[in-house]
This record gives sequence, structure tokens and C-alpha cells, in this order.
Amino acid sequence: MTAGRALLPLRLFLGITFAYAGLQKLSDPGFLHAGAPTYIGTQLEGFADGSPGGWLLETFALPYPKAAGVAVALTEIAVGLLVTLGRYTRPAAAAGLALNLVLFLTATWHTSPYFLGADIAFVFAWLPFVLIGAEGQPRLERVPGAGRPMSRRALLGLAGAATLGLAGVATASRGRYRPPPPAPPRDSPLAAAADIAPGEGLSVAAPEGPVMLVRAPDGALSAHSGTCTHAGCEVEWRGGRIACPCHGARFDPATGAPTHGPARTPLPAVEVRERGGDVFLAGG
Repeated sequence: MTAGRALLPLRLFLGITFAYAGLQKLSDPGFLHAGAPTYIGTQLEGFADGSPGGWLLETFALPYPKAAGVAVALTEIAVGLLVTLGRYTRPAAAAGLALNLVLFLTATWHTSPYFLGADIAFVFAWLPFVLIGAEGQPRLERVPGAGRPMSRRALLGLAGAATLGLAGVATASRGRYRPPPPAPPRDSPLAAAADIAPGEGLSVAAPEGPVMLVRAPDGALSAHSGTCTHAGCEVEWRGGRIACPCHGARFDPATGAPTHGPARTPLPAVEVRERGGDVFLAGG
């Protein structure tokens, strides 16, 4: 097997993954909705905080977060399609490498150790295709259903139409953003005390935002904010830890301190009380 053909699985993985990433963003109802847990503006603020590439986001993305989010999604789809087809592979791969490099310097910069962040691995996965493109690999050379070679104009037209078409389908399928149900009044119970077993956690809604209730193995109850301090996503209870599903941050259930980046600041503590078999906010 030639070296070029050996790189084909990696090329297809990168192309399909990038296209999927763009489609996933545009199909997320909260991606462009301010106040949603996955709102791009909140994510960009978290990415820029204390990272070496933060000035790029503050200068070009944060003033126009929705436009920046759509532009990134369309770029990902276009790069993914071109790399998958094996045409204009070098410039497409260079665009993919540049995007992942920016994400490494912002979104996953504080991941420790560094190799647990996916973006640095993507940077080096793109590099062979920046250097040699799709040389020696199968690629789309001719118009589907026809015998003639595909011209540059036809290729770019096909890629552009496919990008916009897929983006339109993803946008149409995302539906309308539905905010979570309103939190109960402050004097209402957050949960039944029996719902939180020793060594387990439970995410509940509160007037100030989501709250993560945690019962220690000895039965003591504590609570922390359920909003990740990295990019504002709502955290989950996973494998005995408080974890962020967006970028992989994890927090100590007893203290709320980050144990795995990219989050750097602890989850704020929330004071709760048990009374009459229920859990209430302090003062509620």
C-alpha cells in the first residue's frame, strides 16, 4: 500500500467529522439563541477568558457572535465536503488546521494535560494534507453520471451548492428553541431528599439557574451552581463527578473545584437545607 492510500481513512474521518460539526451547530436550537446553554456568544466568552488566542475572539468574533458562529459552521461544512471529495484538499486542510489551532489556543487551551484536548490532535492530523493534499488517494475527478472531467467552476459550484443545501437542511430541522420550564418559586422544594442517594448527584432547576445537589457517602448534602464556569453549559452528574458535556470539564463534587480543564474556576457553592423530607434553598 502506498503512503497516500494509507492516509485515506484519516482524510475521510477529518472530512466527515468537520461536515458533521458544522451541521450539528446549525441544527442546535440554542446555538444562536441568547440565554440558551449552548449559545455561541456565551461559549466565545468562555473561550476568550485567559487564553492566548482570546484577543482574536474579542476582536473578530465576540462583537458579532451569531455571524461568527454561522461563518464557522459553513466553513466546517465546506472544508469537510472538499476534503471528503479530495479536491482542493490542501487549502481546505489548511483552513481546517487554522480553525483547530485557534480552538486549541482558546477553547481547549486550559485542558490539562494538553493531549486530552482534541484540537491539538486535529492540528497535527490536518498537517499531512496541508503538505501533500490528496496525492496518491482516490478522489472525485469527474462529474457524477458523466464521463467528462470536472472543471474548477463546476467543482466550486457543486461544493458551494452542497454546503448551502446541507446548511439549509440543518437549519430547517433544528426547530424552535424551547427554554427549560420555569424554576419553582424560592419557597418551593428543589427535590425530595430521598431522590438523592449517598454518593450521587442530581441536577435541579432553581430561580437563579440550575443547581447540582450532591450527597456525600456519609449522607451530608451540598450544592453548587449547575452552570459550567468555562463556557456556560449546564453540567451533569457523570461517573461520580460533576461534568460538563460541552468541553469535558470536570469538577469535584464536594468542593466544586475543577479537576479537569478547560474550566479554571470552581462552581459557586449554593446553600441548601433539608426540611420535612425535601430540599430547599437556604431562606426558602
